[in-house]
Amino acid sequence: MTEATLDAEQAAALEDAARAIDRERMKQIGSFHFAMVMGALTLWGAAVTWAQVTGLGIAQFAAIANALIAAYVISSTIHEWGHFAGARLSGSVSPVLEKPRRHFFMFDFAMDRNDSRQFLWMSWGGILAPWAAVLLAAALVPLALTSGAVLVATLTSRAAATAKFEVPIALGVSRGGQPGAELARQLPNLAGSRPFGMAVGAATFVVLWLAA
Repeated sequence: MTEATLDAEQAAALEDAARAIDRERMKQIGSFHFAMVMGALTLWGAAVTWAQVTGLGIAQFAAIANALIAAYVISSTIHEWGHFAGARLSGSVSPVLEKPRRHFFMFDFAMDRNDSRQFLWMSWGGILAPWAAVLLAAALVPLALTSGAVLVATLTSRAAATAKFEVPIALGVSRGGQPGAELARQLPNLAGSRPFGMAVGAATFVVLWLAA
């Protein structure tokens, strides 16, 4: 057996080990995120039941507050997994982190080793995924409930804020810009995306409230 063959076998073994570690980390973070989403939804559902059974104002407050929390957790989770799905579908270098950062950030997109096409797949995955959550919630959540309307409106708010910030980056890259440069150019507009999202969410809630 030649030295080149041994080197190739060692490289293959290291690659297999790295893939195994990556899969294990993905499972662990996926379980953590699933538990977060289910916990938030369960707390909201419990508060809704409490409000319906007792009619207490504090119970209604709890239902609305938990709807806001659930929407934040769901939107943040699906946004990050949307980015991750886009990154992996494009074949990019995107190793899963050992532990999530700030609860949701779960992988490292290697800007220096991935090309613009892979960046765009990663970007659009995170941009579009929150809108899937909006559509699913609109179909499944009882919108006649105030907290149900708050949940859908908050999901819409966060999806709109994400799009406001990230779509210009993706469009800039699609026109030939460098991902890092486009991201740096858009960063000053990050704060402005939040009030935009809040305005969209408020408008969504009014429409749902009037339609109920």
